[in-house]
Amino acid sequence: MLAAYAQAAPSDTLQLWIGIFGSPAPAQPSIAIKALPNPDIAVIDPVRPIRDGMTDARGNDLNHRTIVRITGLTPGQPYSLVVSLAGETPVPLELKTLPQQLPQKLDGWFNILLCSCYSQPEDAAGRLGKVVQNKMARPDLTLMLGDQIYGDLPLTEDLPGDPVGIARKLGTKYLRNWASRDLESGGLAAVLARAPVLCVADDHEYWNNYPFSQAQLPLTYTDDGRRAWTRAARELYEDYQLATAAGSAQRLTIGALEILSVDMRSDRDDDCQTLMNPATALELKAWADALKAARALGKPSFGLLSSGQALFVKPKPPAMRKITDAEMGNYRQFDELVVPLLEELAEAGIPVLYVTGDVHWGRISQAVNRQNGQPMIFEVICSPSRLIRSPGDSLKELKAGAAGLFGQRPSWPRHSDAQPVPDKLGNSTRFQLMCNLQTRQGYGRQGDQVAMLSLCNAGGGIDFKVTYYAVADDGAPDSPHVSRDYPLRNL
Repeated sequence: MLAAYAQAAPSDTLQLWIGIFGSPAPAQPSIAIKALPNPDIAVIDPVRPIRDGMTDARGNDLNHRTIVRITGLTPGQPYSLVVSLAGETPVPLELKTLPQQLPQKLDGWFNILLCSCYSQPEDAAGRLGKVVQNKMARPDLTLMLGDQIYGDLPLTEDLPGDPVGIARKLGTKYLRNWASRDLESGGLAAVLARAPVLCVADDHEYWNNYPFSQAQLPLTYTDDGRRAWTRAARELYEDYQLATAAGSAQRLTIGALEILSVDMRSDRDDDCQTLMNPATALELKAWADALKAARALGKPSFGLLSSGQALFVKPKPPAMRKITDAEMGNYRQFDELVVPLLEELAEAGIPVLYVTGDVHWGRISQAVNRQNGQPMIFEVICSPSRLIRSPGDSLKELKAGAAGLFGQRPSWPRHSDAQPVPDKLGNSTRFQLMCNLQTRQGYGRQGDQVAMLSLCNAGGGIDFKVTYYAVADDGAPDSPHVSRDYPLRNL
């Protein structure tokens, strides 16, 4: 069985992740590109085992992956590809290289699909794939914003205590999501096939509130248990979602837009000090420095930053941060590195768009510079694509059914409402956070959802809008919501 998707790459390149499943010694797959008889193809990671512990009776690894890069392509150009291997069903891919520039407003939009927090057991009918394929335009780029699997859930799951058993359990979940085209198991294959993808982790790639031990997860009680689970989860995150090491940053440049996806989960410590390793912290600084350098030369300069947790949320009280989900604001590095960089960019007149998932609701909000009243940080949240089932959900559904007998049944009884933003961003006094959900001077959304973030050049800067789509069961209301256009302008 074959599976394939494109990982985001420079505008003259398509980079393919290819999975080969159920074969103990597969050859390197071949790639054919329509109307391109002699493509420049390089194998940057030869076929090697996926570290999921799955073997045949002789102990041979059964599942493998390879990463292949095709260069010398035309930016912004669609290509038809076929990935083949003898004895396997070929995988067709319709892909487009990234453009070098954002389009002008009259010429259309650069579209980014946003997806996070996906529970495959809640999507046996493949509703997410149907929405992405049939209701949304084909995106130019996809951001997978964390919790692509729920490694530690549901709570009733019997989690093994040995390293091989852990790898097999997590590997089975990845297989169901990444190879769902052939398995017909719901899954993420339809999403991954739409456009080049940037993936970033959040806690459920590991376990809830990683790296802290959790009462409901006995394996996390000991150092040995946490190390075994961390190793298996990290290896599979790298094998399926990345071409780099876990804990890294991935950067793309499209015209004046500098995109940086930062893993602020994999290398967190358990003392609420660091969110990222030193090399990744340098990547974040380099991204900010590039934005400031362009602005110093009088060039337009705009940032898009993504990670796995929300920016505009209150940190947990100290007594609760290791029990419930610790936020980025609970970490010293947030106030000593992340927030100061955002302040520096605001001082330089460079707006930043921050994109994330995690919180199980959608929201659009902004941070206004108190010194001049200009919005300098916008946050777009899209979560969840399919909500994980919790023990109390059946009771919520029963109550909703009863309410429907006497009035209107809640559309999403298991889901939370969007939360208001806090008063400030970390310890900073520079920004006033704004998203008044009561007066509709902001937008909040409940329910299973994906979104399209659309950007274009306009008025010497960039305009963006967000279109939210409900991932609802057949027959349920699912009209998309399109936000107003928001301006990003250099000052």
